[in-house]
Amino acid sequence: LANNTPNIVYELILGGILTATLVPLFTEHLERRDRSATDAVVSTIVVALIGLTVIALVVAPALMFLYGRNVDPEVDADQFMRVGIILSLLFAPQVFFYGLMALGSALLNARHRFFAAAWAPVLNNVVVVAVLVLVPLMVDGQADLARIDADRSALAVLGLGTTAGIAGMAISLWPALRRAGVRLRFRPQLRHPAVHRALTLSGWTIGYVIANQIAAQVVNVLAVNEAGTVRAYQVGFIFFQLPHGLLAVSLMTTFQPDLARSYVRKDWGSFHARLLQGLRLLTAVIVPASIGYLTIGTLVARIAPDTRYAGGSGILEAQALAGFAPGLIGFSIYLFVLRAFYAVQDTRRPFWINCVENAINVVLALILVVPFSLIVGLTIAYSAAYVIAAGLALAVLLRRLPQGFDVRGFLATLARSLGAAVGMAAVVLVVVLGITATDVERIDIAVVLAIPLGAIAYVIGAYALGVARDAGLPGPRAILARLPFRRG
Repeated sequence: LANNTPNIVYELILGGILTATLVPLFTEHLERRDRSATDAVVSTIVVALIGLTVIALVVAPALMFLYGRNVDPEVDADQFMRVGIILSLLFAPQVFFYGLMALGSALLNARHRFFAAAWAPVLNNVVVVAVLVLVPLMVDGQADLARIDADRSALAVLGLGTTAGIAGMAISLWPALRRAGVRLRFRPQLRHPAVHRALTLSGWTIGYVIANQIAAQVVNVLAVNEAGTVRAYQVGFIFFQLPHGLLAVSLMTTFQPDLARSYVRKDWGSFHARLLQGLRLLTAVIVPASIGYLTIGTLVARIAPDTRYAGGSGILEAQALAGFAPGLIGFSIYLFVLRAFYAVQDTRRPFWINCVENAINVVLALILVVPFSLIVGLTIAYSAAYVIAAGLALAVLLRRLPQGFDVRGFLATLARSLGAAVGMAAVVLVVVLGITATDVERIDIAVVLAIPLGAIAYVIGAYALGVARDAGLPGPRAILARLPFRRG
């Protein structure tokens, strides 16, 4: 929780702004060869980051109290708050380095340089792993709350070491920026037209982030009413985010500069073509993850109560995964479409669409927890909200743009992907039910075997139904021709 405190401050005030505005603005500056605009925007944001870091230091204790008030009864609340407040203060400088990371990534992405920004988090992971290995050694092998509270040197290593990982992640982009030809001059200019444009775009984005936080707090209040629901919701959401973070975010990052460049040039044919290709690729990789999660989550939730896992948290977590699963498609499409809005420098419509999404999420959560269990009601509400929001966002975007987007082509790819995913689900069902028919205790083995077999089934179905062709993926012959052991 303490480590999330700088994230909360950063996202509430600046994170969403940087995500929404920087890549399109830097792309426009490159197209117009306006170096002074980039200097002004970057310099002004650096000054803002310094101020925001000071704010994070001041409000860290209050945020710890706000988000940490529902402590598990088995945990010493005083120790929890004491350690949490100290760590939140040590973590506060992360705000500055998160901002530098966002700036560096945007400058590189606008120049179609993606590798350094994609791999920089690895350095952070290495540092954090080293810290997590070192801290237990400092407290006799058991880094529990009481020992960390008693050993302030271990507490300092934990806090400062984690922050050092974030700093290293940001600083590691500097060589890539130099190689990309980025030469910046520190010239903060609040009245520069480019800074004014960034502030204009960012105002709506602040509201967007606040709306998300309000909805998250409502869900959190509902979730604490039943033991294990908060943890199950969080675990399910982590799995939900995994394919989105690995696959969808990579696609969004790659396609947004192209969309922004097409917008600056007013090349709407290119804009529509890239938007369609991105959505088709997104659909091809996210649909199987969504249907796979739904199938496995449902099977585990139904079979596990008759096994040694009965009474454990795994059943609630499986229910959460199954509830989140249908929303993965809508969630990823929704955020991809929002990147298209940002590419055309429109943040106002995403704000209102996001308000609708959050309202649907909250209303459905209040309604669905009555007929369903708490975890099922909350996760289905989340999924339904994003599926509806995805359709709404795409409709509003296409209405805003000149005509030319192939809606039928996209829907055809979505239908083909769902068809291939249904075949995958059938294979998973056969494998899991076949193995557990004689011994339900083998549910874990069944799931482990079903996942790769289901993935193979989806790939075969995707090529057979034309999903791969729609997404622009190479065919089997082209893949074989590239293998190093091919004849010739």
